[in-house]
Amino acid sequence: MNIFAAAVAEQPIVILLFQVITLLKTVLQFTQPLFLIWLLLGIWLLRMLWNRRSVSLWMPATSWVLLTVISCTPIASVLLADLENQVPKVQMNQLPAADAILCLGGGAEPSLSEPTGFHLKVGADRLSTALTLAAAGKAPLLILGGGGYPHEGLTFSEADAVRDYLADHVHLNIQLHSIGVCSDTHDETLKVAALMKQRGLKRLLLVTSASHMPRAAAVFRKTDVQVIPVPCNYSSSLNHVGDLHWFHWPSHHGFEIFAFWIHEVIGHYVYLLRGWI
Repeated sequence: MNIFAAAVAEQPIVILLFQVITLLKTVLQFTQPLFLIWLLLGIWLLRMLWNRRSVSLWMPATSWVLLTVISCTPIASVLLADLENQVPKVQMNQLPAADAILCLGGGAEPSLSEPTGFHLKVGADRLSTALTLAAAGKAPLLILGGGGYPHEGLTFSEADAVRDYLADHVHLNIQLHSIGVCSDTHDETLKVAALMKQRGLKRLLLVTSASHMPRAAAVFRKTDVQVIPVPCNYSSSLNHVGDLHWFHWPSHHGFEIFAFWIHEVIGHYVYLLRGWI
């Protein structure tokens, strides 16, 4: 009883400490360079408008509006969600078996410093999803793709680094195959198509980011490879758990989301012009 009474007595202190910590986090956010740039540019624009010097403000005003839209609103997430939702979401237990699992690159990079030999990137959900499929016995072969990283005259392969780590430290009842250094998704597709033809493989579980899946699946269809899309790595806030706020203080996350979106939009038209999709 005494312990319960003490816990009740201390509860206001715990709440107060939580409120203080929350306040400190908010104040710390105001010291971020992006917030300061947004704030100072906004104050300068208001000052110029107050002094009726608005003739030459169209360029900095446009910059401030773009900065606000991208970093303070979920507009970038809305654009990216449109890409992510073009391919239906999947459930692991409902996916059929296939001849191979392909994990496209972008989830890791080779590292000479990390004890694992590679460093996980923002697309690491690709790798975790592919490994989950492998552990579930969805295919007897896991194919790893990825780019190359030049360093001191040598080129290090993302796919090789991940393969070596999995072979040495993760015991899965599945064969591992690296397709080496690839220049882009089209290059990955050509190498995988050749491998499947060589081994007589027919059906592939294609694992990549949801925003990248429409373009990746289109490239494989162009090469007559039968793929089952397994989209993952949903980056849009609309596909995350939590309430969506239509205005918030500037955050670099919006720029990352916008970069993902514009990369895929430009990539789609480049691939279209080259006849790859």
